[in-house]
Amino acid sequence: MSVWERARQRGRFLELILEDKRAELARRRRVLDEGVLRLQARMWPAPISLRAVFPDRPASPRPVAALMRAAPFEGLLRPGYDPVGLALTLAAGGVAALAVMTDARYYQGRLEHLAAVKQALLRRRLDLPVIRHDFFLDPFQVLEARAFGADAIWISLTMLSPSGLQALLEAASECGLSVLAEVRTEEEVERARAAGVEALIVQRRDWRTFTVDPALPARLRPVLPESALVLLAGGIRSPQEVAEAAALGFHGVILEEPLLRASDPVAWLAGLGFRPEASRRREAG
Repeated sequence: MSVWERARQRGRFLELILEDKRAELARRRRVLDEGVLRLQARMWPAPISLRAVFPDRPASPRPVAALMRAAPFEGLLRPGYDPVGLALTLAAGGVAALAVMTDARYYQGRLEHLAAVKQALLRRRLDLPVIRHDFFLDPFQVLEARAFGADAIWISLTMLSPSGLQALLEAASECGLSVLAEVRTEEEVERARAAGVEALIVQRRDWRTFTVDPALPARLRPVLPESALVLLAGGIRSPQEVAEAAALGFHGVILEEPLLRASDPVAWLAGLGFRPEASRRREAG
């Protein structure tokens, strides 16, 4: 049975990903030295804050591009996947940030993709935050994220105990990384609030079934902290969905499979109403 067939067993994806991720973590700890990772982390410029690219009171949400080659609920998304080329194209197309999926087993990602994207942006002096998206279970993954150039991490409360969440937040604070915490229920929102999480992703996709709930953002929006940075994710593909996110006051929308399948990603962004913005290059000196 293929990895995607395993993942599609209804209701078992979370169980499988947690099992596989723990095994992967054990392997990575054997080959990656924590001291070397800490030295590597200090070689990058200071992380870019997510707050720097999302206005406090947005007239409309800003786009965040999710970069991945494949997904368990969609299969292969972009056969000629070139994360660096795609990242630079999308940066020119006006995205506010890039979320690079590094999970190898289910999404065919790599930590090296994260570093390559960040290096390419730095070479062109482009101030876009790069987010490591993965299934975070251990502070070691946070250190990895910083060592490979991340400015922020994308975690899921569905997969974390309260103590596990706190450990990740402490590790992120130590590394200077922003944290985006994915939520799907009022209980998860309250857990995030109690832990002091300042940036949330309302995830319309249920990881147990892969189905998308279009009504979830409106249900959860009233309980989201007023001061939080809030993004929306989960199969967004139409101008109407972007308009609904704007009406609900979301700061950003995360664009995934439809964007990655597009032959012209910039034209696809334009079809949702997003246009290239003024250059975000840093001035020399």
